[in-house]
Amino acid sequence: MVKWISAPPHALLPPLPTRDAGPRARRGLGPYALVALAVAFNLWSLRFERLSVAYPNDSGMHLQMTAVAESLLRHGISPFDHWYPLLSLGSPFFVQYQSFSAVLTGALSIFFGTAATYAWSLYLLLALWPLCVYWTTRLLEWGAWESAGAAALAPLIFTVTGRGFGHQSYVWIGSGLWSQLWAMWTLPLAWAFSWRFVAQRKSFFAAVTTLSLTIAFHFLSAYLAALTLAAWIVIRPSQLIARTRRTLVLGVAALMSTAWVTVPLVVHLKWLAVNQFQVGTSINDSYGARRVMQWLLSGQIYDWHRLPVMSLLVAVGLVTCVRRWPRDERARALAAAWLLSLLLFFGRTTWGPLLDLLPGNQSLLFQRYIMGLHLAGLVLGGVGLVAVVTGARDVIGRHAPQLLARARDGALGRRQWLRVVLAVAALSGVLAPAWTQIATYDHYSASWITFQRGVAATQGADVSALVADAEHRGGGRIYAGMPSNWGHQFYVGAVPVYIYLEQLNVDAVGFTLRTSGLMTDPEAYFDERRLGDYSALGIHYLLLPVGHPPPVRATLLKTAGPYQLWQVGSASTSALIQVVDTYGEIPADNATLGTRTAPFLNSDLPGRALYATIAYAGAPAATPTLSRLADRHGLAGRVIDQGASLLIGQRARAVIVAARPAVVLLKVAYDPGWRASVDGRPVPTIMVAPALVGVEVTPGRHVIAFSYHGYGQYPLLDALGVATLAGVGFVSWWWRRRDAAHQRATAGPRVADQ
Repeated sequence: MVKWISAPPHALLPPLPTRDAGPRARRGLGPYALVALAVAFNLWSLRFERLSVAYPNDSGMHLQMTAVAESLLRHGISPFDHWYPLLSLGSPFFVQYQSFSAVLTGALSIFFGTAATYAWSLYLLLALWPLCVYWTTRLLEWGAWESAGAAALAPLIFTVTGRGFGHQSYVWIGSGLWSQLWAMWTLPLAWAFSWRFVAQRKSFFAAVTTLSLTIAFHFLSAYLAALTLAAWIVIRPSQLIARTRRTLVLGVAALMSTAWVTVPLVVHLKWLAVNQFQVGTSINDSYGARRVMQWLLSGQIYDWHRLPVMSLLVAVGLVTCVRRWPRDERARALAAAWLLSLLLFFGRTTWGPLLDLLPGNQSLLFQRYIMGLHLAGLVLGGVGLVAVVTGARDVIGRHAPQLLARARDGALGRRQWLRVVLAVAALSGVLAPAWTQIATYDHYSASWITFQRGVAATQGADVSALVADAEHRGGGRIYAGMPSNWGHQFYVGAVPVYIYLEQLNVDAVGFTLRTSGLMTDPEAYFDERRLGDYSALGIHYLLLPVGHPPPVRATLLKTAGPYQLWQVGSASTSALIQVVDTYGEIPADNATLGTRTAPFLNSDLPGRALYATIAYAGAPAATPTLSRLADRHGLAGRVIDQGASLLIGQRARAVIVAARPAVVLLKVAYDPGWRASVDGRPVPTIMVAPALVGVEVTPGRHVIAFSYHGYGQYPLLDALGVATLAGVGFVSWWWRRRDAAHQRATAGPRVADQ
């Protein structure tokens, strides 16, 4: 007969076991009330985040991705193998970036609208997250009160870096890390289910599914989930071989089920730009052990600018887990996950060349692994909370038994619901400074949302009118400043215009360093004072504040409110397609394109329709059409007619006349998926500085056609993913049946309890 260990008769609280396996009646409604309180707080405090609004941060990019996905899906087109033309002169963005969340939300947007669906997804994913924390902690086999304590702490993270799993990462005044928000749900479950599988061979299907979703939603979170698998192995050395075998099975299954994400990405690795502006900074390298430990010990990892209540609970939980290390694997798993995250958060500043041992480490942003400290810290905080309450109860029981006896005999002892209410109220009082701080922060975000929505009908309408006028005139790229110049002070309400344009789904230059396309670094070197740079980037219009003189020769087209639309230079040189000469070669790769082509952009060559060819990643450059500038007389040719449909059609077409051997330049970021034909005959494309698509032509009149062809093996990879998940589901079912049959065979006849 199973015997339950209950609390002492003088206990003021419901039982607070470290392993809650008892019936629901034993733990009462107290834990659920605590979780409900955390969710209710979020739902109320974050309620303005559900409103449709323009965003001043990375949410602007994510909203645009969702809108593009919705538009493509409406046309029956898969976004994954499609050209994405709206950022940094285009890229196969849905391949190169974690895009599954945008595609899912885009599909829902067909029914509910893009802006509303995006805002509600942000609101609900963030507000309901305490439910995920509670579920995760229970799956890690901690008790209901530890789990409820972790859930109660979930909304209260406030950190010095502004990153991680707190509200700062997601709300309107925060960083806009929306794709990480989706993984904030799957990473905890991937931790829990993978530990259950590696340690106990349970939950195989759930482990594969949650790990696969983490890979699809957020690459950095998926990397942390993968590294944590190693922690599940080493915390039990006696089972090293068995756990390694299960980990390999889990990892292979997850990779096979997400081949539609990973295989196209690996194929594109050569063409993924390295953001050189982050190399050597805290974004890539993090902050180092010394600073991180100072923050940790001063409470700034969890409790920035407030009393370090949460930090103290995390510390108590960590000490509790260390004390239980020899006999409690849950404690080992939790402490190991926290320690691994801490070491990763130290970053390159501490570990240097050792991190070269990690595959793909150059793409890791170690600053972001504070997320692991936050996630493990929440569970540790729940463990610490129960340890504090249990310890206080034991101390009072030893030193003031009469007090507890009177409480037991009074109304408090007879009414369990009253004990639960008092316990929840006491905990809320302890956490009151944190609740107040987060509520104030969310209210500040709400006030800015209200302001931004208010200007949508005035300033927003003015900008939209100018964009519509540019489209009516034939369209073309728009420039409205950059983060590195006056653009960061040019607003629609509180949103920089260069970010606002992206949310209008405008092909614009200025919202820099947001993609991994090959033009992302060269775009950041754009010099607005050089007319040739406008030609090289195909910028046709300027959007400027009234009274701000255009930095180059331009023609004023229209004024709306405090904004003016200008046309840059001549229409022929700033058009999407141009006939140019090529002269000189530039060797570069995905890490050096920006610096190697910056001198070209800073020269007079683009303004003279002279472009260097690129010797990319060790491959030979295309032979320039000119060997000597002295041989050049007049322009290389002219475009008679041109048109393009880059978003839906993925194509561009032009009729040109070349005066001599020349290159027809398509001003989009180079990618091997671009194909070209001259007079109906397929011809190879070449890479032209700074990283554009070109095709060589002979003298005379020609019809040039460009078209983009994305990765073509998605149907096969999709079938592999479905088959893998089906196979994993079958294996899980078969294991359960076999184990159940084995238990029945070995159990023997039942003996009645005495």
